[in-house]
Amino acid sequence: FSGYDCDSAPCQNGGVCKLADGGGYICECPVGIAGTNCELDSLNECNSNPCEHPDATCQDKLGDYACYCPPKHAGKNCEIYDPNFGGGLGRPTLQRKDVNSFYAKDLEMQRQQCIQDKCPSKRGNFKCDEECNTYACDFDGNDCSLGINPWANCTAPIKCWEVFMDNVCNEDCNNPQCLFDGQDCQKTLQPCNPIYDAYCQKHYANGHCDYGCNNAEC
Repeated sequence: FSGYDCDSAPCQNGGVCKLADGGGYICECPVGIAGTNCELDSLNECNSNPCEHPDATCQDKLGDYACYCPPKHAGKNCEIYDPNFGGGLGRPTLQRKDVNSFYAKDLEMQRQQCIQDKCPSKRGNFKCDEECNTYACDFDGNDCSLGINPWANCTAPIKCWEVFMDNVCNEDCNNPQCLFDGQDCQKTLQPCNPIYDAYCQKHYANGHCDYGCNNAEC
């Protein structure tokens, strides 16, 4: 609510202007700020010792504070060890992206794609529609797995069906319930020792055990 007296935006430092009952205006000031126009510092935020490093210096500011941090200690309160920080004014760190929110949005986008591919109408038609054979599309109603969700018992913290057979070993998926990550964790056999290779081929299954050939490679 604003009026003639508030049109000039008299309230400073985040104050909210409201019309007074008897005329004029009043400013509702943030915590730590006072005055007719929220122009005065009424609280020394440094009294609570917000700077976490013992060698940091706190400076009281209007409705706020600033920490001047020693080298290798960054962040608003000098609370983050950063070997590359040369010291000085501590600044708030960037908020970490909400990973769960990111995956939720990504899943929603995939589900929208399922609708565009008409997967709901294809589900359960006893035909494997590859474009619908994903988690977001309910695995095409199990049409691609003979009525069984192959990852139904997989409790890994990652989506193993998305990294299945990608030639990267994901240990979380390397178990029977998660189909051994599509054998991505199976070590590739090294070639047979050239010294034995020709010999082993010639003497393969001859009824005699040749120790140089008695390995998976040969």
